Amino acid sequence: MLISNIKITFRHLLQNKLYSSINVIGLAIGISCMLLAVLYWKDERSFDTFHQQNPHLYRITTTLMEHKGDKMHKEGGTGQVQGPAFKAGIPEIVNYTRILGGDISGDVVANDKALRLQLLFVDDSFFNTFSFQLLRGNPQTVLTDIGSAVITESTAMRYFNSIDVVGKLLQLEADPSAKRLGKPMVITGVVKDPPEHSSIRFDVLLPFTFLQLSFTDNNWLDAYLGTYITLRRDANVKAVTQKMAAIFALHAKEQLAENIKRYGFEPGVQYDLQPMTDIHLEPLGKSVGNTESGITNGSSPLYAYMFIGIAVFILLMAGINFVNISLAASLNRAKEVGVRKLIGSSRFQIISQFLGESALLCMIAFLMAVVIAYVSLPVFNRLTGKHILLHESIDVTLLVYLVIILTTITLLTGLYPAKVLSNFKPGAVLYNTPKLSGRSSFGRSLVVVQFSLAVFMLVATLVYYRQMDFMHTKDLGYNPNGVILTFIGGDREVKPVRDYFRNELSREPAVKMVSFGGDRVGSSDVKLKDRTIPAVHKVIDENYLPEMEIPLKAGRNFSAAFPTDKNSAVIVNEAFVKAAGLENPIGAQVKTDEYFDKALKTIVGVAKDFHVGSLREPIQPMVMFMSDWYGGAVLVKFEKAKQKEAMAALQNIYTKMLPQTAYQYVFLDERNAKAYLREEQWQQVIYVATMLSVVICTLGLFGLAHLSTRQRIKEIGVRKILGASVRQIIMLLAGDFLKMVLLSFVIAAPFAWLAMNKWLQDFAYRITIGPGVFILAGLIAIVTAFMAVSVQSIIAATANPVKSLRAE
Repeated sequence: MLISNIKITFRHLLQNKLYSSINVIGLAIGISCMLLAVLYWKDERSFDTFHQQNPHLYRITTTLMEHKGDKMHKEGGTGQVQGPAFKAGIPEIVNYTRILGGDISGDVVANDKALRLQLLFVDDSFFNTFSFQLLRGNPQTVLTDIGSAVITESTAMRYFNSIDVVGKLLQLEADPSAKRLGKPMVITGVVKDPPEHSSIRFDVLLPFTFLQLSFTDNNWLDAYLGTYITLRRDANVKAVTQKMAAIFALHAKEQLAENIKRYGFEPGVQYDLQPMTDIHLEPLGKSVGNTESGITNGSSPLYAYMFIGIAVFILLMAGINFVNISLAASLNRAKEVGVRKLIGSSRFQIISQFLGESALLCMIAFLMAVVIAYVSLPVFNRLTGKHILLHESIDVTLLVYLVIILTTITLLTGLYPAKVLSNFKPGAVLYNTPKLSGRSSFGRSLVVVQFSLAVFMLVATLVYYRQMDFMHTKDLGYNPNGVILTFIGGDREVKPVRDYFRNELSREPAVKMVSFGGDRVGSSDVKLKDRTIPAVHKVIDENYLPEMEIPLKAGRNFSAAFPTDKNSAVIVNEAFVKAAGLENPIGAQVKTDEYFDKALKTIVGVAKDFHVGSLREPIQPMVMFMSDWYGGAVLVKFEKAKQKEAMAALQNIYTKMLPQTAYQYVFLDERNAKAYLREEQWQQVIYVATMLSVVICTLGLFGLAHLSTRQRIKEIGVRKILGASVRQIIMLLAGDFLKMVLLSFVIAAPFAWLAMNKWLQDFAYRITIGPGVFILAGLIAIVTAFMAVSVQSIIAATANPVKSLRAE
């Protein structure tokens, strides 16, 4: 019986090559998309799973209000005091490790080579907490000495072409203007490079005690470094966080009172524990990670959810094709079912037969999908920034996912058509023509659902494209074109370096202008007479505004004609004036962050607002001032026709002045573009997904139109004999499908508007979704549908009616 059913299945597939091909191709595309989505999700969830202390390894997070009137927000860090205090007061904590990273990549010199490396300051318990493989050195002692350093395997090879480097020296740059290095650090260990799926990335590990020589902090209200703890196996996480709150209340009493007195608000600090394996998808930092807590390889679950959603959409469309074509083709097999029932086949046997056919088609599609996924992985990796290898991703979990997907698809696509076929009555189908299942309400509903998804994808693609185009073309308030950005290492005594660069570059005909400055990460308080404003602090010089083509709305620029500008003048932006409520800002006095200067400064100018960050964020209040000791950024504007000459001159001057500093540069406009790299990658993914969804819908509609015209040959012949024109026949056949597409548009449009409008809310600066997007999406859907059905309609309308009726 089984062999007989298999033979019948293959015979049916070969007799209906067109419909079988449409079903298999559609399902193969859908399953391959789902397979890629599963691989992507699996890859995202595999970060940091290699640490042996999991699942007892956590990061302490801090929820607090940073400025008065702000909302509570969660940070992935603490200050310096929390780790030791919690370890001493909570017996469930086995050990802790503090990590300070962030923007502290610096020039490191060893073996007469200067390299720009990523540095992390960590406690000596680092290798007891994390499972990074130490190749040379003792994990218990490599970081105990204040002058020790651990470097990665690749760093050792870059410097010494060997990993046997314990005892060799490396030096951190201390003062570039004096061309001298800091105290030599002894290499005490070599660690294998962090795995690709590690959220924590580094080139050099330095003792936390070395950092504390120049920077100690006892502030319980700080949250700028990562504190990671290992708990006992029997520890209760909720109980641990409650003990943390009690210790904070005990130790931070005076600091809380001082904060209320000084700033007028209670920060409301709360501590939580975040599992290490959750950090990659919730780095709790800006951009791709909380770099200060050591996380430089973060992501967002949004991208995984987006891709899974897209894959489900495409697979659902392919499944609808399968069900619809199977239902429409059921009439052709009605007599087969009638004969089977007459010779004794039960309903269960008939359902099993047709469900088996569906399973075979799904299996063929699945095998094709694996091949498609394998072939398309390089392109997929390029679009998503991944390095997924199919053979390395196969494990029990993946196989379970695949079995679930295959079983679900088989049941969803095969069960209902099999049930419909098994319901045919022998007498009815052998002596009469049953009603056309393909034109049933259920079949129409499936077509509407399918095209609703396609219209949704079309609208999403058009909105995404328009927003990305807006982000690339929006006036940023300054001109980044033709500007090279480089950095002079260190942040002390930079004036001599600036003077040298300025003098040398001024002699170069390829260089139009040069300016110096720097940004302090985040915002800090600026005090006015009666209020405090959180503002971005930016160091600039008198050339910065004209070089960047930033106009002044009021007042003047910094100038050498006003010597006091260096110490007592600031320029603010329009956002600052608005936030401070200043009607006449020129002449108003402010006090900048104490890190820079405690003296009062006078506002001498108001610059037009300009963007220093992503368009996702609104322009923040900003104060700009001059400094001889802070800011290592060098901005060189060059003649466009002399780009190569300008680059060569800059590199030559740089290496002469800073021979121990690794020269690196970036074009300012390219750096701005990189801020939206992830969005651009996903733009391509959405384009491809939309194209596939339209192709699948078109294939399905073509198959249904082919079946419909075949089953209406007699009707078409009669209509032609009675005088119907070719145009009337085409509109008759295509009209039903076009009505369904129009209904799909009406259903999908509001949902697409709601979804994409919500997505746009993530951008402070965004487009407005106008009617043009929906008109274009609707036209694409209608034209595509008409092309899919018109071919069959034209063939049927131009056929000889006599032959059609004779054949019937």
